[in-house]
Amino acid sequence: MSGTDRNGTKHCQEVLDRAFEYLDGEMPDLDCEQLRAHLEECASCLAQLAEDEKLKQVIRDGCPCEEAPQTLRARIVVSLTQISATAR
Repeated sequence: MSGTDRNGTKHCQEVLDRAFEYLDGEMPDLDCEQLRAHLEECASCLAQLAEDEKLKQVIRDGCPCEEAPQTLRARIVVSLTQISATAR
């Protein structure tokens, strides 16, 4: 994460932009630590993160759990591998 304030914490917009990455457990550890430090100091961001978490729960509760077909899963893995290889 970039864009720290003078206290070394994240700016609100970046925290909110990456909220779902954090909630989904897809954020690197160092970024998580920095985000948590910001949340300790920013009640507004903490409240918004709680709302985002509630939204994720409502969506989870309202959507039936269906597994993607194996062919789709395989195509996604191939695509991600190709994207990863070309990004290097």
